[in-house]
Amino acid sequence: MVVDNEKYDYLFSNLREQTVEGIYIFGKDDNYQIDQKYSLITKLENKIWSDLYIRLELILNQYASKEYLLGIKSLPIPRDRFPDFNSISPIIENTTGWSLFPVAGFLDEELFFEVNAQRKFPVTDIIRKSPRFDKKYSDRKIQNDQGYTPEPDIFHDIQAHVPFLMNKEYADFLADVGILGHEIILDNRKLGPELVAHNLKRLQNFAWWTYEFGIVKNSGDTDNYRVIKNDIDYEIYGAGIISSYDETNNIIQCAKGDSNRSRFVPFDMEEIIMTRYDFSNIQDRYYVIDSMDDLYETYYDNKNLFFYEG
Repeated sequence: MVVDNEKYDYLFSNLREQTVEGIYIFGKDDNYQIDQKYSLITKLENKIWSDLYIRLELILNQYASKEYLLGIKSLPIPRDRFPDFNSISPIIENTTGWSLFPVAGFLDEELFFEVNAQRKFPVTDIIRKSPRFDKKYSDRKIQNDQGYTPEPDIFHDIQAHVPFLMNKEYADFLADVGILGHEIILDNRKLGPELVAHNLKRLQNFAWWTYEFGIVKNSGDTDNYRVIKNDIDYEIYGAGIISSYDETNNIIQCAKGDSNRSRFVPFDMEEIIMTRYDFSNIQDRYYVIDSMDDLYETYYDNKNLFFYEG
């Protein structure tokens, strides 16, 4: 992987061991593109999906951001069975130009940013705690719990990420992040492999603390779309939080003063791109943006930060 080069890691704060814990990683030379065989989905897989979805449904209605709530309402993402990619993808494509891109698993950074730049969102067809998941990793032991697995599964991809693709501003922003990542990897500026790896880690940090684990100030406006009023100062827009019951509850408890496990930090572009993260635990901090518009504006105004020259 491009990011394996660690020469400039000393510049980062909050250094953590960055590992994907033995999961299969697919690159351009692998057979990574698949078709969803919807007729072969089992009752057990549908039940796993349903249990995950229903457990989070009401809590997300109360605490997720407006972009998520509007997106989930506008797509045929069922609560009681696996989603059908062929039913969802055309709606997104007609709305924002994105389409679902079924893949065999975790894509390396070069391939991931390339397909995102083409407005294709990679989605897996496998779910945690299922026999298919166990079979895929029968030759190794990885964490595979209801609350977490290191390989993003269909629940994380579809239930958490995809609803945001119905929002034009968000969809344009995500495509531009993909274009930027692809540009870093191509290295047309001739910075060399060490700086390419470092700059790509800056972009990974940005992605992690924003569209994976970001929160936004609660203005109260989204309550018009909720069943129950949001009673904390924040809304959730990070997909890594949205697909995790434990992470969502951690935010609520910390926001209400019932826990001090994690802290809420004002969003600072230069700080987040230089701050590493933990793949496998509840986050120790959440960066708070004032609004989604502020996130987009700050990103576009500071893209030069992703081309550090040493």
